Amino acid sequence: MTLEILDPDDFLADGMLRQDEFLDRALRYDWDRFRGKKVLVRGCSSGIIPPWVYMIITAKVSPIARSVRFGNEHDNIVISRSGTEA
Repeated sequence: MTLEILDPDDFLADGMLRQDEFLDRALRYDWDRFRGKKVLVRGCSSGIIPPWVYMIITAKVSPIARSVRFGNEHDNIVISRSGTEA
């Protein structure tokens, strides 16, 4: 199964999570690139990522993705699935 990777580290600024910068990047991020795809939100990060970051990322990508999983490439769980996902 091919998964598109969505890594919370992509939203860090200089390796740190800054709330205002994260929210700005989340607004400007090209979420449409995940339209109709199976997405993996990477659960392991190089920094400390608070749970609300994962919730915002999942809320942004779930309406457009075919499915959303959380974890890593070898061990993950389904968070959301469209009606067409098998």
